[in-house]
This record gives sequence, C-alpha cells and structure tokens, in this order.
Amino acid sequence: MEWSHRPIIFDHNRITRSYIGGKLLNAWRGMPEAEDNHQCEELLVTSIGAIADGKPKDYAVSRTLDGKSLAEIIRQDPEGILGRAYQESNPNQLSVLARAGDTIVRLVMQCHPQKKDAFRFHERHGKAEAWYIARTRTEDGGAPCVYAGFKPHVTPALWKKWVESQNIEAMLEGLHKIDVKTGDVILIPAGMPHAVGPGCIFLEIHECSDITIRVEKHINGVDLSASEMYNGLDQEEGLKLFDYTVYDEAEIRKTCVMEQRDPLYQGNSVITTAIDERNTDAFGMKILTIQPELRLPAFDGHRVLIPVDGDLILECDGEQYKLKQGWGCLLPAALGTLTLRAEKGTAKAVLGLPGKISHE
Repeated sequence: MEWSHRPIIFDHNRITRSYIGGKLLNAWRGMPEAEDNHQCEELLVTSIGAIADGKPKDYAVSRTLDGKSLAEIIRQDPEGILGRAYQESNPNQLSVLARAGDTIVRLVMQCHPQKKDAFRFHERHGKAEAWYIARTRTEDGGAPCVYAGFKPHVTPALWKKWVESQNIEAMLEGLHKIDVKTGDVILIPAGMPHAVGPGCIFLEIHECSDITIRVEKHINGVDLSASEMYNGLDQEEGLKLFDYTVYDEAEIRKTCVMEQRDPLYQGNSVITTAIDERNTDAFGMKILTIQPELRLPAFDGHRVLIPVDGDLILECDGEQYKLKQGWGCLLPAALGTLTLRAEKGTAKAVLGLPGKISHE
C-alpha cells in the first residue's frame, strides 16, 4: 500500500539532551529498562530532526519501522502526505511535529523564535509548543512543575543583567511556576521563556522548528557552547527573541493552562479539544478517549497521533497496524477514515493538527 494511504509508524529515535531522565520514558514506551541519563528525549514524528553540535543537517529525522526516511517518503508524494495547501505553505516539511521527554531535573531556561524572527534562521515558522503531561514522578519531595512566562517585575534590562551575571536564582524566580499532574496540557507561545521542571514525561506537539535560545551556560553537568545557547546569534541579538510580555498569576494560567472542551461523543468514546485557533494559530491538539473504538474521519492535511495510555490497533482499507503506547504515527492527508481500537478495551491518545496556513 502507498505510504500516503496508510498510517505511518516510526521507529525508536532517541537523542541526547542537556537534561537527565529516560528511565520512565523507556517504561512508558515498553522499551528495555534503563537508568536515567542524558539519553532522555525521543523524537516521535519529525521531518526536520534535531539541531545538535557535530551532527549533520538531517540528524534524527524520523524513520519507519523498516528504516525508510520520512523525508524521502514526503519527497515521493508531498501532496499525498502533507496535503496540497500544507505543501504549498511549507514545502516538503510537516507543519506539526511530536517529541517526548522525561526529566528528573529542570530543563534549561529557554525560548523559541516567533514567526516574525524565523527569517533570521532561514525558516518559515517560529516554534510554539504544547506539552501533554503523560506521566509524573516526585523528585526531591517537590511536586512536578513547569516554568513559563515573565512575572510582572521582569524587564528586558533586568533579564539581560541576570543572564550576563548568570544569576540563575533570580532568572528562575522571574518565571511563573505551574504545578502539573498527569493529563494536564500546557501551551507555550513562541517567544515565551519556559522550562519543564523535574518529574515529568512531557509529550510535546510543536511547530516545524528546532531553533532554541538557551540562557544558562552550565546546567545538569553540561557546559553549553555559544552556538548551543544562541544558534549563531550573539547574546544581544539572542535575547531580543524573548517575548517580554509579563503576566500575573491569573493571566499566565489563562494563556498556558489548557482546558479540554467541546466533547464529540461516539458511543463511550469521545474527542475533546485542548488547543485550537482560540488559543493559537500554530497548531491544534485533540484528546481521544477510545472505549473500545473510535472512527477518525478523513482530514485535508496531515496529523500526528500518539497513544498516551494503552496500545491501539489502527484499521483502514482492510489492513491493521499496531501502535504502541508512547510511539509516534503520522496520518497522511490522503488517508481515509481511520478506526482506532483500544487493544485492552480502553485507551487515550493525543492528536496533533497543523495550524493556520500561511503563504508569507
């Protein structure tokens, strides 16, 4: 069967990051037991891979279970995989991607470019992202948390002063701390400062970019190079990529903490909306509760599907495909109606959708 007419399931794609984790990620994905280390992030569905010092441009692009590169699959049938409008808007690339990370430490404080700044990196998109908290664990007695958005007292000058002096305590105190639990969805607009805190497996749905501006020179036993911090910009220019909007407690929760809404029922199964154009034009996110099956209608574009609780059997055109918990799958634009069955009677999955089409 042609790739564009079937769900495309991807193989392991583990990469090294500056944070520490991986033990719970392996357990969640049904992989061999492992200890926590810097092999803590899985690129689930990506046509761009990851930016890493010393690695080639196509490093960590997704490959199917039999080794076929997603980049090559798209090149062979871009409209069938992406959808005509998305191919015209973002040629030969997905417009929505997925990854998962597991951490027992705080990630580096960072931001990603807004669309207006993407040209600095010869890209079409900024990088907004959202985290579905798939699992949690308690580290050092503290509740799992994330950090996002500047508090009211932070100014660009103050942030620059703290970054230059590497006053990590002040920098962290300048961000809102949000406690999280399993099933929470956190939206991070492009440009917003953020960091995942310890104790989270986070499933990330994001725009088509891996550009990151990091503002800590040393973290979790790792020294970051200038290129790892500012992606070829100097510090002055890198710090301009932060969105210096400030938020009070109510505002940050309204902006970042998503509520599931607009339920669509199919028997005991239900599709709820976590993120749509009311929140961001970058991408959408739906939560699928499958009990015991759910029919997903065709869509004029590509989508990413990741089971977060339980394994799925995917059925289309008389064929069946097993998608395991924590693994990534691309649903091509040419795919017809897809039936999702929970292998053990009940399951939950996250569906990522591309955002508003732009021809700029």
